[in-house]
Amino acid sequence: MNIDTNVTLEGSMVCLIPFDMKYKDLLIDSIKSPEVWKYTWREVKTIEDIEEIIEIAVRNKNENSQIPFMIKEKLTDKIIGTTRIGEIDTANRNVEIGWTWLSPAYWRTGVNTECKYLLLQYCFEVLKVIRVQFSVSGHNVRSQKAVERIGAIKEGTFRRHRIKSDGTVHDNVFYSHT
Repeated sequence: MNIDTNVTLEGSMVCLIPFDMKYKDLLIDSIKSPEVWKYTWREVKTIEDIEEIIEIAVRNKNENSQIPFMIKEKLTDKIIGTTRIGEIDTANRNVEIGWTWLSPAYWRTGVNTECKYLLLQYCFEVLKVIRVQFSVSGHNVRSQKAVERIGAIKEGTFRRHRIKSDGTVHDNVFYSHT
C-alpha cells in the first residue's frame, strides 16, 4: 500500500484536498460550532482545542500514519470541513475512514455522502484495501445512519469505550465496508 498524503479527490460537489496549514483559519471557522463537537468524545470548547486537533492531523500526515483532507465546496471554493483516512494497517490492507467534522450548514446536503464515496473509492481502487472501518459515537445516531446509508455493515459496539473530560461515557459503534 503506497501512502500518498498529498492526493486530491474530486467529486461533483466537493474536492478533498491535502491538509494544508494555509487553510487553517478557514477550517477553524467552518467547524467551530459547538454542534460539530456535540457527539464526539473529544472535549472541544475553544479555538485552541480545534488548533490542537489540526496539529495532530498535520503531525500524522507528516508521519504518513493518516491521510487528512480538507473538504472544499466546488461551487464556492469554501473550506467546509475535514475528513481522514487513518488506522492504516498496510500488512492487513485495512484502514479507517473518519475524523469527519463538517460545517452544520452542509449537514444533510449530500456532501458527507460524497466525501465517503470518494474516500471509499480511493481506498478500494487505489490503496487496494480489503476492509474499511468506521467508528461512530454511540450517542451520534445521525452519523450512524449516514454510515449505514453508504452500505457499511454494523459489526458491534465497544461499550463504555471513551470518557470525555466532563465524565460523559461514550460507546463506540463499529462498521465496515468491504
